[in-house]
Amino acid sequence: RHPATVVLRAVPDAMLLFGLLLTCGIGPHEKLRDASEGKRECKSGLSDVEFESRSREFNRITGYPAPPVFEIFKGEHVLGSSPLRAHEGPVFLEHGATPAAAFASGAGDDDAPCLIFVTKPYPEVEPGFLKGTKQVAQIKRLIVGGPHKGRVDTLFESENLVNGATLGPDGRIYFCFQGGIVAGSAPVRHLRSGIYSVDPHNSSDVRTVTDSAWNDGVNGSMGSGYYNSPNDVVVKRDDASVWFTDPSYAHEQGLTDTKTIGDWVWRVDAKSQTSAVVADGFSRPNGIVFSPDQKTMFVTDSGYETGDAQDPAGPRSVYAFDVYNRGRQLKNRRLIYVADRGIPDGIKVDAWGRIYTGCADGVHVLSRDGLLLGKIKLNGSNPAANLAFGKGKWRSTLYILDETSVTAVNLPGTRGVPIGRERR
Repeated sequence: RHPATVVLRAVPDAMLLFGLLLTCGIGPHEKLRDASEGKRECKSGLSDVEFESRSREFNRITGYPAPPVFEIFKGEHVLGSSPLRAHEGPVFLEHGATPAAAFASGAGDDDAPCLIFVTKPYPEVEPGFLKGTKQVAQIKRLIVGGPHKGRVDTLFESENLVNGATLGPDGRIYFCFQGGIVAGSAPVRHLRSGIYSVDPHNSSDVRTVTDSAWNDGVNGSMGSGYYNSPNDVVVKRDDASVWFTDPSYAHEQGLTDTKTIGDWVWRVDAKSQTSAVVADGFSRPNGIVFSPDQKTMFVTDSGYETGDAQDPAGPRSVYAFDVYNRGRQLKNRRLIYVADRGIPDGIKVDAWGRIYTGCADGVHVLSRDGLLLGKIKLNGSNPAANLAFGKGKWRSTLYILDETSVTAVNLPGTRGVPIGRERR
């Protein structure tokens, strides 16, 4: 059987959502007893953002004693009606992106700063042995600055469900495609799982980085079958190698019918285009990021969430690895953090090497050694799935996806690590 290639489609509509800018004062009852610990919160009526400090360092990051300053981008007109959700793949582009429909019409590039993210559908699973989905993923562009701030339109859509994403040094966005079965198709169509790069100004320009065809042994790789369901990805800036996590969530969620390999972390060599396993021993490897000097890699393991249930004994952990052998391998695996609420999902670092990971109650901020410095709590009902720092004027803004909204939180005491290189 031959897997179907990834299919991207332009969507012509542009939509609006609302952003709510909030700056709240602290009442006497909210004053911190000490600069090293306490809570500062701001309630909006839509959601709350609360800074829960465990350290003086966290207070410096968040601009103590000022209250949280944040924006909420929310609404079904923007994120899409159910079952779509603001789920994954946040990538900040200071110089904009062009929706496929605008490119096709010759309307030209839109250079407004924007956040790219994935609205992922809940699986619509077919009954019986042959499972799969009939849904499509939409990759959205949320404009975050300028006269069109708050506008959202669709960069492209794909029946091959999309998850994590990152910007590469070549100016292209690297997306994780989960693959799977198209439900009800005859003959059965299998979508290739893998990593594909897309030109943000021409989304019809799609290139294969690695997919299940590269994992069949023909090209010197594992030769053991399909990738499971690539979840998150990062590109190493010095050699353009692509590193990604590959948990088996698609199989457990009914999107695929088989599991043929382990839950591993992979590296794709930029020159040879061959893929190799660089780390195993995970239950469900999830988020992945390099330290600012790229000498350390951090990987989250979300095995507590098995895909269709919870395993109380499963990991909810962050691991650190040393990068060695000229940046080609990992060693010295060590546990540095266990989340106390839900699972650590997406993960990012700031310019000082501090770690930010999305959990059930918001973003947990860690020292580079895994000490919990504090939490950016989103007091809604949804977990923080993934996150991204802005660039340029927005370099101190952290954008958080919590399934039903995008929350932009100002962190005046830090800034993100520039990811990739944009083409202007």
